[in-house]
Amino acid sequence: MIETSQRTITEIASPVSSSQWSQLCEVMNGYVYSQILVTACDLDLFSLLSERPGATQQQVSEKLHLSSHSTRVLLLGASAAGLIVREPENGGYHNSDLADKVLVAGSPCSMIPFIQFNQRIQQRCIGRLTQALKENRNAGLDEFPGSGGTLYERLTEYPELERLFQEAMAAYTRLAPRVLEFPELSSARHLLDVGGGDGSNAMRLCERFPSLRVTILDIPSVIQIARESVDGSEFAGRISFTRADMFTDTWPAECDAILFSHVVEIFSPEKIRALYTKAYSSLPKGGTMFVWTLMSNDTETGALQAAKSSIYFLAAASGEGMAYPGSDHERLIREVGFTQIRRHYAEEVDHGGLIAIK
Repeated sequence: MIETSQRTITEIASPVSSSQWSQLCEVMNGYVYSQILVTACDLDLFSLLSERPGATQQQVSEKLHLSSHSTRVLLLGASAAGLIVREPENGGYHNSDLADKVLVAGSPCSMIPFIQFNQRIQQRCIGRLTQALKENRNAGLDEFPGSGGTLYERLTEYPELERLFQEAMAAYTRLAPRVLEFPELSSARHLLDVGGGDGSNAMRLCERFPSLRVTILDIPSVIQIARESVDGSEFAGRISFTRADMFTDTWPAECDAILFSHVVEIFSPEKIRALYTKAYSSLPKGGTMFVWTLMSNDTETGALQAAKSSIYFLAAASGEGMAYPGSDHERLIREVGFTQIRRHYAEEVDHGGLIAIK
């Protein structure tokens, strides 16, 4: 007669608890979710289920031109990631609420460009993280041979990727739009958007504040992309452009407000201080500097987006930036001469905003 033990296999075989094992698997295998996400977007699974909610495995297979087995694997992965849901009654598939909002091609809040950027640039570069940490440089940049010491300079030699980068940043900013909620923006007349990218922020700001004018300052290749976005819009007459290096070139002097949105975290504290100094010098008395940036918490123990972005800045973008805690920014802002400073918290998206008045 065989006696049956009441103890689980985990209790018998391992000193690691089930929750600890689950934690390890989640960290170790997280890349699988990322790959499922980008592959499902590449195959346009979410657009299909948006058009045909309740589609069966066979219908998905036919529409995506995949074998039956490949379709089962794809649907299992997307279901495990919580991106799609299977009906218990007839086995049909639906998008999750999140997928319907941000993963359907052409939707107003589509994050597909950022998902593609995440795989084609970010993940490719941070595969060299160990090397980057040991050498204290953005070793991931070796994935994109060319001139210049930052990802932004290298991307000028890869026009398709540079355009993808700008589309990705616009998509990312659409889902973290708290910069538009600063009440102090309502009193600005002419805003200088430093590192303004493809003009997405500028157009949203002009829509929100009908009397505002914006000047976008960025490198020539990015300004060309911004012009293409802005010139055909209703805001073309209120948005102007300055081709310039933000560190070495002169900034327009007629602006009463300056915005850094997703810019300063790229750089070292010394370079951030230089930008804040330049902003202080450029503003008139009573002028306002707005900073919207990725932030870690003040104890530098979290969270995930702060950690990810810091790794990306070190291993790829610049070799020197990180999601600094808000206290670092406040100190630097005071050091350059600003005395009126307010901080806005957005911990749920690992961001923060700072407003400094000259």
